[in-house]
Amino acid sequence: MPRFDHQAWAQRAEQIYPGAILAFVGAAAAHYFLDDWIPVSSLLIAVLLGIALRTLELVPSWGEAGFRWAAKFPLRLGIVLLGLQLAFSDILGLGWQVLVIVLVTVTVTFVGIRLLGPLFGADATTASLVATGTAICGASAVAAAAAVLDRGDGRDRQSRSLGGPTATALAVVTLWGTVAMLALPALIPLLGLGEHAGGVWIGASVHEVGQVVAAGGMVGATALAVATMVKLARVLLLAPAVVALRLGSRGRHGADSPGRGKRPPLLPWFVMGFLAAVALNSAFGVPADQQQLLTGATELLITIAMVGIGSQVNLRELAATGMPALLLGGAGSLLTAGTALGGVVILL
Repeated sequence: MPRFDHQAWAQRAEQIYPGAILAFVGAAAAHYFLDDWIPVSSLLIAVLLGIALRTLELVPSWGEAGFRWAAKFPLRLGIVLLGLQLAFSDILGLGWQVLVIVLVTVTVTFVGIRLLGPLFGADATTASLVATGTAICGASAVAAAAAVLDRGDGRDRQSRSLGGPTATALAVVTLWGTVAMLALPALIPLLGLGEHAGGVWIGASVHEVGQVVAAGGMVGATALAVATMVKLARVLLLAPAVVALRLGSRGRHGADSPGRGKRPPLLPWFVMGFLAAVALNSAFGVPADQQQLLTGATELLITIAMVGIGSQVNLRELAATGMPALLLGGAGSLLTAGTALGGVVILL
């Protein structure tokens, strides 16, 4: 049995903590201060903050290792904690019609965007990231997809850096999610949808959880409650989505990553932790006061990861590659909203 190397661990921690602290400060600023002044998601603010640091060459050399660590571990731990906000009974209580709408919409979006990618000139990695973020839960799903596409050194299985595609997908998904957040509440009365049907449409179509809450609240209390629960049903599909990405990546490029000697697990540890957390919450529940604390901790962890992810991107290098993803994200968002609306009209 191999012995734990305390010295190596201490050296690694010494390399990580300066940059990790800097990423935490940036995340705290985005989450607790800038979010009050700038009317967009704190996750987007955090990504833009990281991008600004990199583009303006303000990332210190002593912070590089910590920023790379921040882009991975806090995100994966945040995804595990996200599972404690879900319960299988709440999802099943939506009814089979709503569950069918969610499943079909997520499947059509996830598969459709990946198939549309070549038509818009987007590479396979970017298309997969945009597809996962649009289909599931926005920035968190993009980052989770990037984690499973990472062969272990910040690159995909075709040896391309994941930093640029990830930041592009985050920006694209957040942008089109914001458009959907504003457009759908305005369209609901024009389409003659009631609050329940409108809430299902919003929950099945809008990207970020926060955007869903905002859009549902614009329509009414019933729409807000329904939209939030439908959105959480989509979040539960994060696990099969990342497994599909892992299988697809293996199928295209072989089981083993270039330059590595071992096969990555089919189901990453953080996805297994996410499912275990859902099961734990379903069996025992989390008290309301602790749930609020967990929600805040989850948001902060993912925001730290957004700073780390953004810090890997130089805008000057990204500018030439962003338009295909932007167009793909718009087409994918229309596909999502159209599929969900069709399900609402047919089944509700």
